[in-house]
Amino acid sequence: MNIGVASLIGVEPIPFPDLVQWAAAHDISALEVNVGPGFPAIGAAPYGGHLDLDGIIANGRSPIEDALGDADVRIASLAPMINLMSGDLGLRTERIETMRKTIDVCQILGVDTVVTFAGSAFGMHFWGLPGVGGNHASNKVAANLAIFREVYGPIADYGADRGVRIAFETAGRGGPEGNIAQSPALWDAMFETVPSPAIGLSFDPSHLIWLHVPHIGDVIRAYGSRIYHVDGKDCEIMPARLARQGILGNDWWRYRLPGLGSVPWPEVLSALRDVGYDGIIAIENEDPLCPGFAGVAWAADYLRRLLLPPAGTAVFAPIRLTAAAQPKGTRQP
Repeated sequence: MNIGVASLIGVEPIPFPDLVQWAAAHDISALEVNVGPGFPAIGAAPYGGHLDLDGIIANGRSPIEDALGDADVRIASLAPMINLMSGDLGLRTERIETMRKTIDVCQILGVDTVVTFAGSAFGMHFWGLPGVGGNHASNKVAANLAIFREVYGPIADYGADRGVRIAFETAGRGGPEGNIAQSPALWDAMFETVPSPAIGLSFDPSHLIWLHVPHIGDVIRAYGSRIYHVDGKDCEIMPARLARQGILGNDWWRYRLPGLGSVPWPEVLSALRDVGYDGIIAIENEDPLCPGFAGVAWAADYLRRLLLPPAGTAVFAPIRLTAAAQPKGTRQP
């Protein structure tokens, strides 16, 4: 596994070549590169995010190769982070076009994964009113899945034809617009609705904490073949606020850097090893107490200390005691 960083999530917006140099200087070997109109332009750039999608499609990969140079840093994924299922049909059409461009740029750059929200046409609360059952008129899960099929059936084929996978962020909020790819039950429904191996998960364990989905290691083992990307983020529950607000409140949990919340990182990393995951763990710094690149560097050091050595590496070399150091009766011939 490689420690990486999401290029525009909670960090200072710096030009792409500077980002590469910062990553190399901090032993961060992979980048989740945020691209597209969902992100602000950096400096005087005429495009949103870190890469000029139209420019790469027109002119090729040379500028990106120049920026990477000799640094031991690679692009692991491109992440437009957009809701393709928007109920605004004009906006949906624009975003689908951005997704297709992103897939095209992945193919040009030799990147095999796009990270994005699956999205929702009905906001975050498409499950409907709590406690009223799945048949209540407020429940829009089936309607969301029908739109998911309409949108992502063709997108999955488009990506598969170009050797590119779509990894869905597992955040429940999905930015401000909602996200259907938020829980095991919905993952199953999505994969049944669009049964293409081109779609999978950008697995973020922090969301399972506040969603109260238990046994994260077992969740990883159940969905290992569909985990195409992993986010490095934690979640802290605030018990006193939860006790006053209940689960429908809005201030009883917050995102933290890995190691500062309730995510069991040794369990997570062991489960990822169990399923053979060998990709990026991209740190997303949404920690209000330690923002910016300083927080990313700290989190990278934390995760690096927990990573298991490469499979097959001997952790302890055999030790042969000298004759003088051996207890009586154990001396080796």
